[in-house]
Amino acid sequence: MARSSKIKIMISSRCNDRFPLSTNGGRRLSEIRKQLKSEIEASQLFGQNIFEVWINEDATEDGSRSSWEHCVEHATDCDVFIALYNGNAGWLGTGGDGKIGICHAEIMKAHGTASGKVFVANIYEPEARGAPNRPSDKLFQAYINRLGRFDVRDIKTEALLMEKIRQMVAQSTVMLVHRGVRDAGRGSNYIGPALDWSRESYEVRSLKMRDAALDGLRQGNTVAKPNRNLIARSIAGSPILFVVNSIPDSMSIAAARELVGQPHLSDHLLADELLKVDGGPVHLVACHKSVTESQAIRMLGFPNATVVSGPFGIYVVDPIQSIQLVLICQCRDGATTRHGIQQFIEWLVESEQNTELVKYAKKRKAVVAALAN
Repeated sequence: MARSSKIKIMISSRCNDRFPLSTNGGRRLSEIRKQLKSEIEASQLFGQNIFEVWINEDATEDGSRSSWEHCVEHATDCDVFIALYNGNAGWLGTGGDGKIGICHAEIMKAHGTASGKVFVANIYEPEARGAPNRPSDKLFQAYINRLGRFDVRDIKTEALLMEKIRQMVAQSTVMLVHRGVRDAGRGSNYIGPALDWSRESYEVRSLKMRDAALDGLRQGNTVAKPNRNLIARSIAGSPILFVVNSIPDSMSIAAARELVGQPHLSDHLLADELLKVDGGPVHLVACHKSVTESQAIRMLGFPNATVVSGPFGIYVVDPIQSIQLVLICQCRDGATTRHGIQQFIEWLVESEQNTELVKYAKKRKAVVAALAN
Protein backbone atom coordinates (compact mmCIF):
# COMPACT_ATOMS: atom_id res chain seq x y z
CA MET A 1 0.00 0.00 0.00
CA ALA A 2 1.39 3.43 -0.92
CA ARG A 3 2.48 5.57 2.00
CA SER A 4 0.43 8.69 2.74
CA SER A 5 2.06 12.07 3.37
CA LYS A 6 -0.18 12.34 6.44
CA ILE A 7 -0.16 10.47 9.75
CA LYS A 8 -2.41 7.50 9.10
CA ILE A 9 -4.69 6.52 11.99
CA MET A 10 -6.96 3.46 12.07
CA ILE A 11 -9.83 3.30 14.54
CA SER A 12 -11.04 -0.25 15.14
CA SER A 13 -14.21 -1.37 16.89
CA ARG A 14 -17.46 -3.22 16.43
CA CYS A 15 -19.86 -1.39 14.14
CA ASN A 16 -23.37 -2.02 15.40
CA ASP A 17 -22.73 -2.35 19.14
CA ARG A 18 -23.88 0.57 21.24
CA PHE A 19 -21.93 2.52 23.83
CA PRO A 20 -22.54 2.67 26.70
CA LEU A 21 -24.12 -0.78 26.49
CA SER A 22 -25.50 -0.67 30.04
CA THR A 23 -27.77 2.33 29.35
CA ASN A 24 -29.43 0.84 26.23
CA GLY A 25 -29.49 4.35 24.83
CA GLY A 26 -25.98 4.86 23.58
CA ARG A 27 -25.02 5.51 20.00
CA ARG A 28 -23.65 2.82 17.73
CA LEU A 29 -19.87 2.60 17.68
CA SER A 30 -19.91 3.13 13.92
CA GLU A 31 -21.50 6.56 14.49
CA ILE A 32 -18.93 7.42 17.14
CA ARG A 33 -16.10 6.38 14.83
CA LYS A 34 -17.45 8.54 12.00
CA GLN A 35 -17.55 11.55 14.32
CA LEU A 36 -14.00 10.86 15.52
CA LYS A 37 -12.79 10.56 11.93
CA SER A 38 -14.40 13.85 10.96
CA GLU A 39 -13.01 15.69 13.99
CA ILE A 40 -9.48 14.28 13.78
CA GLU A 41 -9.13 14.90 10.04
CA ALA A 42 -10.41 18.46 10.47
CA SER A 43 -7.77 19.29 13.10
CA GLN A 44 -4.79 21.27 11.86
CA LEU A 45 -1.19 22.05 12.74
CA PHE A 46 -0.16 25.52 11.53
CA GLY A 47 -3.03 25.47 9.06
CA GLN A 48 -2.18 22.03 7.68
CA ASN A 49 -4.31 18.89 7.94
CA ILE A 50 -1.85 16.22 9.07
CA PHE A 51 -4.13 13.26 9.90
CA GLU A 52 -5.80 10.70 7.72
CA VAL A 53 -8.24 8.40 9.53
CA TRP A 54 -9.40 5.03 8.21
CA ILE A 55 -12.45 3.26 9.61
CA ASN A 56 -14.23 0.16 8.40
CA GLU A 57 -17.06 2.28 7.03
CA ASP A 58 -14.58 3.53 4.41
CA ALA A 59 -14.25 0.03 2.93
CA THR A 60 -15.91 -0.49 -0.43
CA GLU A 61 -16.33 -4.25 0.04
CA ASP A 62 -19.31 -5.68 1.90
CA GLY A 63 -18.90 -8.96 3.75
CA SER A 64 -16.50 -10.63 1.36
CA ARG A 65 -13.16 -12.25 2.06
CA SER A 66 -11.46 -9.23 0.45
CA SER A 67 -13.11 -7.02 3.07
CA TRP A 68 -11.34 -8.99 5.83
CA GLU A 69 -8.02 -8.69 4.04
CA HIS A 70 -8.64 -4.99 3.45
CA CYS A 71 -9.11 -4.35 7.17
CA VAL A 72 -6.04 -6.37 8.15
CA GLU A 73 -3.98 -4.57 5.51
CA HIS A 74 -4.92 -1.21 7.01
CA ALA A 75 -4.05 -2.49 10.49
CA THR A 76 -0.60 -3.38 9.16
CA ASP A 77 -0.06 -0.17 7.22
CA CYS A 78 -1.34 2.47 9.67
CA ASP A 79 0.97 4.63 11.77
CA VAL A 80 -1.36 4.64 14.78
CA PHE A 81 -3.91 1.96 15.65
CA ILE A 82 -6.66 2.85 18.14
CA ALA A 83 -8.93 0.06 19.37
CA LEU A 84 -12.26 0.77 21.05
CA TYR A 85 -12.34 -2.50 22.98
CA ASN A 86 -15.78 -3.67 24.14
CA GLY A 87 -15.02 -7.40 24.38
CA ASN A 88 -16.64 -8.24 21.03
CA ALA A 89 -14.33 -10.08 18.63
CA GLY A 90 -16.37 -8.91 15.67
CA TRP A 91 -17.31 -10.51 12.38
CA LEU A 92 -16.12 -14.12 12.00
CA GLY A 93 -15.84 -14.22 8.23
CA THR A 94 -18.18 -15.39 5.52
CA GLY A 95 -18.66 -18.86 7.04
CA GLY A 96 -19.37 -17.50 10.50
CA ASP A 97 -17.61 -20.42 12.17
CA GLY A 98 -14.18 -18.88 12.65
CA LYS A 99 -12.55 -18.58 16.04
CA ILE A 100 -10.87 -15.23 15.39
CA GLY A 101 -13.12 -12.22 14.83
CA ILE A 102 -12.12 -9.28 12.65
CA CYS A 103 -11.54 -6.96 15.65
CA HIS A 104 -9.28 -9.62 17.15
CA ALA A 105 -7.43 -10.07 13.85
CA GLU A 106 -6.93 -6.33 13.37
CA ILE A 107 -5.39 -5.62 16.76
CA MET A 108 -3.31 -8.81 16.62
CA LYS A 109 -1.89 -7.80 13.24
CA ALA A 110 -1.26 -4.20 14.31
CA HIS A 111 0.47 -5.31 17.51
CA GLY A 112 2.56 -7.87 15.64
CA THR A 113 3.65 -5.22 13.14
CA ALA A 114 4.64 -2.57 15.70
CA SER A 115 3.40 -2.90 19.28
CA GLY A 116 4.21 0.73 20.05
CA LYS A 117 1.62 2.04 17.60
CA VAL A 118 -1.28 0.28 19.32
CA PHE A 119 -3.53 2.19 21.73
CA VAL A 120 -6.46 0.52 23.50
CA ALA A 121 -9.47 2.28 25.03
CA ASN A 122 -11.31 -0.06 27.38
CA ILE A 123 -15.09 0.38 27.05
CA TYR A 124 -15.89 -3.23 27.94
CA GLU A 125 -18.85 -3.68 30.32
CA PRO A 126 -18.73 -7.39 31.31
CA GLU A 127 -21.72 -7.12 33.68
CA ALA A 128 -24.01 -5.36 31.21
CA ARG A 129 -26.92 -7.20 29.67
CA GLY A 130 -25.95 -8.45 26.23
CA ALA A 131 -22.20 -8.37 26.94
CA PRO A 132 -20.26 -10.40 24.33
CA ASN A 133 -19.92 -14.06 25.34
CA ARG A 134 -19.40 -16.10 22.16
CA PRO A 135 -16.40 -18.47 22.16
CA SER A 136 -14.66 -16.08 19.76
CA ASP A 137 -15.38 -13.18 22.14
CA LYS A 138 -13.93 -15.08 25.10
CA LEU A 139 -10.84 -15.85 23.03
CA PHE A 140 -10.52 -12.17 22.16
CA GLN A 141 -10.97 -11.14 25.79
CA ALA A 142 -8.29 -13.60 26.88
CA TYR A 143 -5.93 -12.19 24.23
CA ILE A 144 -6.48 -8.60 25.39
CA ASN A 145 -5.98 -9.62 29.04
CA ARG A 146 -2.75 -11.39 28.13
CA LEU A 147 -1.65 -8.34 26.17
CA GLY A 148 -1.96 -6.53 29.48
CA ARG A 149 -2.29 -3.02 28.13
CA PHE A 150 -5.00 -0.41 28.26
CA ASP A 151 -4.05 3.16 27.54
CA VAL A 152 -7.30 4.35 29.11
CA ARG A 153 -9.66 2.47 31.42
CA ASP A 154 -13.08 2.80 33.02
CA ILE A 155 -14.68 4.90 30.31
CA LYS A 156 -18.36 5.17 31.17
CA THR A 157 -19.62 7.97 28.93
CA GLU A 158 -19.31 8.93 25.29
CA ALA A 159 -18.02 12.39 26.21
CA LEU A 160 -15.17 10.85 28.20
CA LEU A 161 -14.41 8.43 25.36
CA MET A 162 -14.14 11.26 22.83
CA GLU A 163 -11.83 13.22 25.12
CA LYS A 164 -9.58 10.20 25.72
CA ILE A 165 -9.29 9.50 22.00
CA ARG A 166 -8.23 13.11 21.39
CA GLN A 167 -5.51 12.64 24.04
CA MET A 168 -4.40 9.38 22.39
CA VAL A 169 -3.99 11.10 19.03
CA ALA A 170 -1.89 13.87 20.57
CA GLN A 171 0.21 11.40 22.56
CA SER A 172 0.81 9.12 19.58
CA THR A 173 1.88 12.07 17.42
CA VAL A 174 4.54 13.08 19.93
CA MET A 175 5.74 9.46 20.17
CA LEU A 176 6.05 9.19 16.38
CA VAL A 177 8.20 12.32 16.28
CA HIS A 178 10.47 11.06 19.06
CA ARG A 179 10.96 7.69 17.40
CA GLY A 180 11.67 9.31 14.06
CA VAL A 181 14.34 11.52 15.59
CA ARG A 182 16.00 8.53 17.27
CA ASP A 183 16.02 6.56 14.03
CA ALA A 184 17.43 9.50 12.08
CA GLY A 185 20.07 10.01 14.75
CA ARG A 186 21.41 6.53 14.23
CA GLY A 187 22.38 7.43 10.70
CA SER A 188 23.27 5.11 7.84
CA ASN A 189 25.93 2.45 7.67
CA TYR A 190 28.12 4.43 5.28
CA ILE A 191 28.45 7.66 7.28
CA GLY A 192 29.06 8.77 10.87
CA PRO A 193 29.79 6.39 13.77
CA ALA A 194 28.86 3.31 11.73
CA LEU A 195 31.57 4.14 9.21
CA ASP A 196 34.01 4.77 12.05
CA TRP A 197 33.41 1.28 13.41
CA SER A 198 33.75 -0.25 9.94
CA ARG A 199 37.23 1.27 9.60
CA GLU A 200 38.47 -0.47 12.75
CA SER A 201 40.27 -3.78 12.95
CA TYR A 202 38.36 -6.82 14.14
CA GLU A 203 39.95 -6.57 17.56
CA VAL A 204 39.14 -2.89 18.14
CA ARG A 205 35.65 -3.15 16.63
CA SER A 206 34.90 -6.21 18.72
CA LEU A 207 35.88 -4.40 21.91
CA LYS A 208 33.74 -1.37 21.04
CA MET A 209 30.76 -3.60 20.28
CA ARG A 210 31.20 -5.45 23.56
CA ASP A 211 31.50 -2.23 25.59
CA ALA A 212 28.38 -0.77 23.95
CA ALA A 213 26.47 -3.99 24.66
CA LEU A 214 27.57 -3.96 28.29
CA ASP A 215 26.44 -0.35 28.52
CA GLY A 216 23.08 -1.30 27.03
CA LEU A 217 22.60 -3.94 29.74
CA ARG A 218 23.74 -1.68 32.57
CA GLN A 219 21.21 -0.62 35.22
CA GLY A 220 21.86 2.17 37.68
CA ASN A 221 25.21 1.61 39.35
CA THR A 222 25.68 -1.86 37.89
CA VAL A 223 29.11 -2.22 36.32
CA ALA A 224 30.82 -4.90 34.32
CA LYS A 225 33.68 -6.86 35.81
CA PRO A 226 37.02 -5.11 35.17
CA ASN A 227 38.55 -6.35 31.91
CA ARG A 228 35.81 -8.94 31.61
CA ASN A 229 32.61 -9.36 29.68
CA LEU A 230 30.32 -10.17 32.62
CA ILE A 231 27.46 -8.08 33.96
CA ALA A 232 24.50 -8.83 36.21
CA ARG A 233 21.13 -7.38 35.26
CA SER A 234 17.80 -7.68 37.03
CA ILE A 235 15.18 -9.50 34.95
CA ALA A 236 11.70 -9.83 36.47
CA GLY A 237 13.23 -8.96 39.85
CA SER A 238 16.02 -11.57 39.71
CA PRO A 239 19.71 -10.73 39.16
CA ILE A 240 20.87 -12.71 36.12
CA LEU A 241 24.46 -13.02 34.92
CA PHE A 242 24.98 -12.05 31.28
CA VAL A 243 28.11 -12.94 29.33
CA VAL A 244 28.69 -10.48 26.50
CA ASN A 245 30.64 -11.25 23.33
CA SER A 246 30.75 -9.74 19.86
CA ILE A 247 31.16 -10.84 16.25
CA PRO A 248 32.77 -7.93 14.34
CA ASP A 249 31.68 -8.96 10.84
CA SER A 250 29.19 -11.14 9.02
CA MET A 251 28.34 -14.44 10.70
CA SER A 252 29.26 -16.15 7.43
CA ILE A 253 32.91 -15.10 7.83
CA ALA A 254 34.70 -17.77 9.84
CA ALA A 255 37.43 -15.47 11.18
CA ALA A 256 34.80 -13.22 12.78
CA ARG A 257 32.52 -16.02 13.93
CA GLU A 258 35.31 -18.01 15.54
CA LEU A 259 36.13 -15.11 17.88
CA VAL A 260 33.06 -16.22 19.83
CA GLY A 261 32.63 -19.85 18.85
CA GLN A 262 30.22 -21.63 21.21
CA PRO A 263 30.51 -19.47 24.35
CA HIS A 264 28.38 -21.77 26.55
CA LEU A 265 31.11 -24.44 26.45
CA SER A 266 33.03 -22.39 29.03
CA ASP A 267 30.12 -21.91 31.44
CA HIS A 268 31.75 -24.20 34.04
CA LEU A 269 34.42 -21.53 34.57
CA LEU A 270 31.75 -19.15 35.88
CA ALA A 271 30.64 -21.25 38.85
CA ASP A 272 32.05 -18.78 41.40
CA GLU A 273 30.45 -15.77 39.65
CA LEU A 274 27.10 -17.52 39.60
CA LEU A 275 27.10 -17.80 43.40
CA LYS A 276 26.46 -14.03 43.50
CA VAL A 277 23.32 -14.07 41.30
CA ASP A 278 20.04 -15.97 40.97
CA GLY A 279 20.80 -17.49 37.62
CA GLY A 280 22.77 -17.60 34.42
CA PRO A 281 24.74 -17.30 32.40
CA VAL A 282 22.74 -15.88 29.51
CA HIS A 283 25.01 -15.35 26.51
CA LEU A 284 24.43 -12.10 24.62
CA VAL A 285 26.33 -11.70 21.36
CA ALA A 286 26.48 -8.37 19.53
CA CYS A 287 26.60 -9.10 15.79
CA HIS A 288 27.89 -6.47 13.39
CA LYS A 289 25.54 -7.57 10.60
CA SER A 290 22.42 -9.70 10.20
CA VAL A 291 21.82 -13.10 11.78
CA THR A 292 19.74 -16.06 10.60
CA GLU A 293 18.04 -18.73 12.67
CA SER A 294 20.26 -21.43 11.16
CA GLN A 295 23.38 -19.49 12.15
CA ALA A 296 22.05 -19.17 15.70
CA ILE A 297 21.34 -22.90 15.89
CA ARG A 298 24.86 -23.68 14.64
CA MET A 299 26.27 -21.54 17.43
CA LEU A 300 24.23 -23.53 19.92
CA GLY A 301 25.51 -26.76 18.40
CA PHE A 302 22.33 -28.83 18.12
CA PRO A 303 18.90 -28.29 16.55
CA ASN A 304 16.63 -29.19 19.49
CA ALA A 305 15.96 -25.62 20.58
CA THR A 306 13.36 -22.88 20.74
CA VAL A 307 14.29 -20.13 18.27
CA VAL A 308 12.56 -16.72 18.19
CA SER A 309 13.25 -14.04 15.58
CA GLY A 310 12.53 -10.48 16.66
CA PRO A 311 13.38 -6.90 15.69
CA PHE A 312 16.45 -7.18 17.93
CA GLY A 313 17.82 -10.35 16.31
CA ILE A 314 17.55 -13.99 17.44
CA TYR A 315 16.79 -15.53 20.84
CA VAL A 316 17.62 -19.23 21.32
CA VAL A 317 16.76 -21.50 24.26
CA ASP A 318 17.87 -25.09 24.71
CA PRO A 319 15.14 -26.57 26.95
CA ILE A 320 17.31 -29.54 27.97
CA GLN A 321 20.51 -27.87 29.16
CA SER A 322 18.83 -24.46 29.67
CA ILE A 323 21.38 -22.68 27.48
CA GLN A 324 20.21 -19.23 26.35
CA LEU A 325 21.73 -17.24 23.49
CA VAL A 326 20.71 -13.70 22.50
CA LEU A 327 22.13 -12.54 19.17
CA ILE A 328 21.67 -8.79 18.68
CA CYS A 329 21.89 -7.98 14.96
CA GLN A 330 23.05 -4.88 13.05
CA CYS A 331 25.31 -3.55 15.81
CA ARG A 332 26.85 -0.99 13.47
CA ASP A 333 27.64 1.65 16.10
CA GLY A 334 27.10 2.38 19.77
CA ALA A 335 23.53 3.66 19.27
CA THR A 336 22.31 0.73 17.19
CA THR A 337 23.89 -1.72 19.63
CA ARG A 338 22.19 -0.16 22.65
CA HIS A 339 18.92 0.13 20.75
CA GLY A 340 19.00 -3.55 19.83
CA ILE A 341 19.43 -4.51 23.47
CA GLN A 342 16.65 -2.11 24.47
CA GLN A 343 14.37 -3.82 21.93
CA PHE A 344 15.29 -7.21 23.39
CA ILE A 345 14.53 -6.10 26.96
CA GLU A 346 11.21 -4.57 25.85
CA TRP A 347 10.32 -7.75 23.97
CA LEU A 348 10.99 -9.83 27.08
CA VAL A 349 8.38 -7.82 28.98
CA GLU A 350 5.81 -7.51 26.18
CA SER A 351 5.95 -11.23 25.37
CA GLU A 352 6.11 -12.23 29.06
CA GLN A 353 9.30 -14.11 28.21
CA ASN A 354 11.15 -12.41 31.07
CA THR A 355 9.91 -14.96 33.59
CA GLU A 356 10.83 -17.77 31.20
CA LEU A 357 14.34 -16.34 30.82
CA VAL A 358 14.73 -16.29 34.60
CA LYS A 359 13.40 -19.84 34.91
CA TYR A 360 15.93 -21.20 32.41
CA ALA A 361 18.72 -19.08 33.89
CA LYS A 362 18.14 -20.59 37.32
CA LYS A 363 18.17 -24.09 35.82
CA ARG A 364 21.38 -23.29 33.94
CA LYS A 365 23.02 -22.17 37.17
CA ALA A 366 22.25 -25.58 38.68
CA VAL A 367 23.63 -27.34 35.61
CA VAL A 368 26.85 -25.30 35.73
CA ALA A 369 27.28 -26.04 39.44
CA ALA A 370 26.99 -29.75 38.69
CA LEU A 371 29.50 -29.49 35.84
CA ALA A 372 31.97 -27.55 37.98
CA ASN A 373 31.89 -30.23 40.66
